[in-house]
Amino acid sequence: MSLKTKRVERGLTQREAAEIFGLKYRTYQNYENGVTSPDMDTAAAFARYFECTIGDLFDLEEGAHKGIPKDEQRLLELYRKLSESGKAALLATAEGLASTLGER
Repeated sequence: MSLKTKRVERGLTQREAAEIFGLKYRTYQNYENGVTSPDMDTAAAFARYFECTIGDLFDLEEGAHKGIPKDEQRLLELYRKLSESGKAALLATAEGLASTLGER
């Protein structure tokens, strides 16, 4: 997940996002492209608006995912979005697949 991903999910252009946050277009663009980083107040405003964590927007947890393949990271992202009953169902399905297909 990233600032760009969340912006696109909301159907916003970079110019529209910059306007929402009271930023110059180029400033917002630099934040999204990782050229510069926003101050904590601006990062917090992004997180509140996009309903996520600052770490989600700026990959602050990248070190925790280092070495984990992208498909496994995607599974974790999807798992975290599920309700508790959804998580239980997914785990039961995965355990069934592992026992049927053989764990590696």
